[in-house]
Amino acid sequence: MVKSRFTWCLHTVAYKASMNTRIGTTGTGMDLPDKDFATMDAQLSEPLARGPALSIPTDRGEFEGFDRHYREVIAPFLASQEARRKNAVTLFAVGLTASGAIATLLYLLKPLGGASIHVAILAIVFGVGLANAPLGLLKRRLSDDVLAKVCDWFGFDYRPKIDRPAYAQTLIDRKLFGAFNREDWEDAVTGAYRDCGFTLCEARLRYRSSGKSRSTRTVFDGQILAIDYPRSFASVTVLRRDLGLANRLGKPGKDFSRVGLASPEFEKAFEAWSRDQVEAHTLLDPIVLERFNELNRLFNNAGLQAVFEDGKLLIAVQTGDRLAIGTMFKPLTSPERVETILKEFDVSFDLIDVAVASVSGRLTGALTLDAIRRAT
Repeated sequence: MVKSRFTWCLHTVAYKASMNTRIGTTGTGMDLPDKDFATMDAQLSEPLARGPALSIPTDRGEFEGFDRHYREVIAPFLASQEARRKNAVTLFAVGLTASGAIATLLYLLKPLGGASIHVAILAIVFGVGLANAPLGLLKRRLSDDVLAKVCDWFGFDYRPKIDRPAYAQTLIDRKLFGAFNREDWEDAVTGAYRDCGFTLCEARLRYRSSGKSRSTRTVFDGQILAIDYPRSFASVTVLRRDLGLANRLGKPGKDFSRVGLASPEFEKAFEAWSRDQVEAHTLLDPIVLERFNELNRLFNNAGLQAVFEDGKLLIAVQTGDRLAIGTMFKPLTSPERVETILKEFDVSFDLIDVAVASVSGRLTGALTLDAIRRAT
């Protein structure tokens, strides 16, 4: 960048000198207006201010032109927040150092006797939590702002925090999750992809036990996707993970019965239940079974489960929190933050393609994501 700026300076000086020479020898008054110098400066400076180029995950048509949106909207916004990030990191470092120093003095001097060690540990825990608070708050705000700008490009609606959605309640009623008493619902995105309406959100469900040995375990941490299903159905069909001998304990309801299907790969990963055996076999035809086998491979057996109900296909998959801008200990100007979010949208689009996309071309060989992409 220093070399480029130096080269620009040389070009500018040489250009002005040549113009002054022309004026002095010809006397024609051909002076270059100041606004033209400003235009030249802007044109030469634009590549310097643009920063690293954004890498688009795939050649999917929905991403066409997004690199310009990133340069003109998202990158300037993140650059404007870099000073805030540095301040938050500085506060974190100061708080961590102070709590560490206090804990060290308590341990070495033992002013409280035997209790000094316990107080020192509390000082570290409290200090880390207090120091991390501004950093965590800034990360959440920046993630929300960047996701909103990304969704604006796609024409999607975005809400950073939501109450438990109705489609998630359906999954709970069908016993796809274990018992929980702590819940967080965030990053809800609603829109349409290739004329298919969808809504997705991230959920974290936890169970905190009571008593002296209290503990907290995570029941579900991932994404829930509700897709408008293109085929009509009247009953309810549930696809749970195969739990082996414990399958009977996971029965979705008293009026459900197990559906036997002629697909060893599907049966190894899923257990199908339905209120209507005839409709279930029609709904879960060989192509649909292959679609779910490919979805299972796409998410590396990450606990994918599904429900067909009320005209929608509901999918829950353990992915963790993936719609975020990443660590606050690196500059915000790196395009990798937005690239990570784009990759997550790309995976969601893949999921919709595999689950419900209409295949107009000819499929040859196994039904895979690549085959579906070629045939749609």
